[in-house]
Amino acid sequence: MAVAAALGRSAASGGYRRYAWTDADADCRLWFRMQAEARRLDVETDRNGNQWAWLGDPAAGDAVVTGSHLDSVPDGGAFDGPLGVVSSFAALDELRSRGASFKRPSPSSTSATRRAPASASPASAPASPPDT
Repeated sequence: MAVAAALGRSAASGGYRRYAWTDADADCRLWFRMQAEARRLDVETDRNGNQWAWLGDPAAGDAVVTGSHLDSVPDGGAFDGPLGVVSSFAALDELRSRGASFKRPSPSSTSATRRAPASASPASAPASPPDT
């Protein structure tokens, strides 16, 4: 979680500036992919830019979806968004450590909510599952 907390921090304000299409955004997306792959999850990006990390076959039926967004409002807090993503990975780790088995596909996702660098308010887009 400490690595996620460091991504996109502004030295000038102390807040976080994880805006769309910036280096901080790319770093967050890479962090998500690396975390998912370390957990042996299949990662894909849908046409809206949402990243999905699948445990199981998404075509197998109803899924349980957890996750959040990785971007932030201007000068937002360290876990404005990433806390939901980190919590999803932590929950999966805990369930696996207890020997849980999964009957439904379980994706963790990051939404395609995008905030341009000059925006003053969030602009969100609903997350949608990838085309299958």
